[in-house]
Amino acid sequence: MNPKRTLKKISSAQFVHRWLMLLFAIPIVIWGFTGSYFVLMDIGFIRSDHIVVEQTDKVSASSVSYPIIQVYQDFPEAKKVTLKSLLQQAVYQVNLPGESVLISAQSGKQLETISEQQAKILAHTFQHQGAISPSASITTVTLLTSKAPPELASRYLPVWQLVFDDMAKSTLYICAQTGAVVTKRHEYWRWFDLFWKWHIMDYDDGEAIDNALLFYTAIGSFIAVFSGVILLWQRRKRYS
Repeated sequence: MNPKRTLKKISSAQFVHRWLMLLFAIPIVIWGFTGSYFVLMDIGFIRSDHIVVEQTDKVSASSVSYPIIQVYQDFPEAKKVTLKSLLQQAVYQVNLPGESVLISAQSGKQLETISEQQAKILAHTFQHQGAISPSASITTVTLLTSKAPPELASRYLPVWQLVFDDMAKSTLYICAQTGAVVTKRHEYWRWFDLFWKWHIMDYDDGEAIDNALLFYTAIGSFIAVFSGVILLWQRRKRYS
């Protein structure tokens, strides 16, 4: 084999590997760091599955005196009617186009939207023992009507945002129309969301996993790693 030709091949692989690794070192480190977070953290915990928000109170037949057929007659445009217990009261949740309303299952009267005090009671009712520290208290209660935070879809407005003072800053979002928890968040989820944006290199809404920046960076990083493998093979005798 021609020594000059061998030297040329080694120099080419070294040149490509060196400069591409300098160019893509930061993205590769970020991928490794954020990927480790995804692997080490339990996805159920990230999704706040440990915070129970299902209402378990049963509705007795004696607490219902307003027939559901009458509800459909009063609201012919209703898409769905659900009988449930809310704050120890039997109510109908009527889903209408663009909104939802609560109807008393006893009187048939439309109830007012959820107040701040009612939202606090619901938040403590939904608080699962051990999920949020028993000693945790609500630090802030905010009614969101026009602008939703990045972690909440605008379609859920209006909602009550209730933030606890536990270590994870657990947050419940309670619908002001129905009293239902529409979503739940905490700091570990927020870190997960931020790391996901870094991982897929979509720094806007973190949803475009097929963006051009990620594609070309991945291609360049693959070439950098592949050239390193070639360089390692060419220098195998030196290492052995």
